[in-house]
Amino acid sequence: MLNIKNGIILVFVIAGFLLPISIKDRFLLHILINIFIWSILTLGIRLVLLAGPLNLAQASFMGMGAYTSGLLAMRLGWSFWLCMPAAGLVTALLAVGIGYPTLRIKGSYFVMVTFGLTEVFRHLWMMWSSLFGGPQGLLGIPRPAPIHLAGLTIAFNSKVPFFYLALILFLITVFVMHRIDLSRMGLTLRAIPQADLLAECVGVNIMGYKVAAFAIGSFFAGIAGSFWAHYFTYCSPWDFTFVASFYMLMYAVMGGMGTVLGPIIGCFIMLGLDELLRPFKEYMPIILGVILIGILLYLPGGIISVPERVRMLWNRRQS
Repeated sequence: MLNIKNGIILVFVIAGFLLPISIKDRFLLHILINIFIWSILTLGIRLVLLAGPLNLAQASFMGMGAYTSGLLAMRLGWSFWLCMPAAGLVTALLAVGIGYPTLRIKGSYFVMVTFGLTEVFRHLWMMWSSLFGGPQGLLGIPRPAPIHLAGLTIAFNSKVPFFYLALILFLITVFVMHRIDLSRMGLTLRAIPQADLLAECVGVNIMGYKVAAFAIGSFFAGIAGSFWAHYFTYCSPWDFTFVASFYMLMYAVMGGMGTVLGPIIGCFIMLGLDELLRPFKEYMPIILGVILIGILLYLPGGIISVPERVRMLWNRRQS
């Protein structure tokens, strides 16, 4: 039976698929595509944050997915539809190899390690110019091959098909993250920061859960990176710095970490605000900093907690 919550979700999904019909401004579609990709990345980083570690390496895993997909397409002639899952798998395997030794480190030391990893990857892409293209990156990455479906050919030569592809990837990510939240894994990840020693004493494989979260978040970062590379037809080391990871963390915190919806709201509001205030681009770090401080002080649960906060204030006023 379709309840109210699922009905609202269905309405939003249908509205999302109908948007390109009503929106004539292709730049607005580009903004929405960008928001979908950043939402995927932010949801991936949230999964790791549930277990406690502050991850500044998400952008580097996005870059690894972008470079993997671009190289497979340019050097080996692979189709995008093979490059994308391959990029996700390669990135996830890399995260597993990195996660086992590094996730044992706690607190600020782990933050420093992930920052160092981001810089190592970035300098590797810049210095190994024969493979990765050096500072200018990979240029001329091919767009996805056309899809032939029931006599209809979908060619990726405009914003509309990219919008639908980004929307589908976004919905898949939301579904997976929501299912994880409701699963034993989600409950365990939430419990680890509260009482990790107790969880370990009762037989919970803390390291296994942390590495799994790290790998899943990195897999979706690799998928987003692959889309990024083939959408923009290039990728550069300057696109995948620790600053990008910091923005992902900021969007997750601003939106709210309590639910899957929180980081999505954070991305939509903050990236939308970034476009609206484009004439004041040089002041955006200051504006975002002030907003972040305000949310941390008065809305520790993020923007998504505003209705609950208003309800509490209203009940307090009525009593």
